[in-house]
Amino acid sequence: MTFKPLGPGAPKGWLIERLQDLVERFDADSSGATEWWRIASHASARVDNRIYLFKQGFDPRGIFGVGTIVQGPEYRDNSSDHEGMQHRALIRFTALVDPTKGFLLAVPEIADIVPPSVINAQASGNKVADDVAEQLDRRLAAWIAEASPPLGVDQADDEAFDPDSIEEVRRRALRAIRVRRGQPAFRAALLQTYAGRCAITGCAVPDVLEAAHIVPYQGLLTNHVTNGLLLRADLHTLFDCGLIAVRLDTRRVVTSPSLEGSSLCEAGWQGAAPSE
Repeated sequence: MTFKPLGPGAPKGWLIERLQDLVERFDADSSGATEWWRIASHASARVDNRIYLFKQGFDPRGIFGVGTIVQGPEYRDNSSDHEGMQHRALIRFTALVDPTKGFLLAVPEIADIVPPSVINAQASGNKVADDVAEQLDRRLAAWIAEASPPLGVDQADDEAFDPDSIEEVRRRALRAIRVRRGQPAFRAALLQTYAGRCAITGCAVPDVLEAAHIVPYQGLLTNHVTNGLLLRADLHTLFDCGLIAVRLDTRRVVTSPSLEGSSLCEAGWQGAAPSE
């Protein structure tokens, strides 16, 4: 999705005050901050699709919002812009900042993964290729995670089984696995550093080993082996949920009291030490 400030070069753009009002609403109550946004790919858009909000026009440019489609698309007006009746989708935001003050990711931070044709697209709501979306999700993970409330033990997807959508579900599942594994170069470096073994359990099955950030991803500089752990998939989840941690001074695993007596809390975890 694109945003253009109203001006001589964008006579149908947004008043910046209207966008800043949206940011204020998000800061006050992120769960209630929604907006109808113009979407060019309305025929293929679906509820729960991820969207990235991009400031277009004059530099500086970049991504300043992330959200999901919660309703639509449908043909309707929106008083926030001057574009009249358009195909629009209702967006609920998970991360949103004022683009006059900064971005979640500026153009130089995405230019290596997002094609120029997408960065320079003037229409709002163009479809982003799956591989590009995976890379964006990884680089935005810190803001998405920070905006998301902790998962309760009873929270999970509860979609009804639909045999007609099984291929789409499989595609989404494979994408989720690729995102969890981590950026290819970062994961490859950790596989080499830890000799292809989980840092905690010593598991040597590469298909279930994922790249975990010690400090959440905040740009390419955080994709360094000194800020990473190679973890088995289930332990990566425990790590992200704050149920296990690794003391970097002693390299010992610290577990939450809630895991005591659980089969997930194994005695004598040795793991793999990183190569020097």
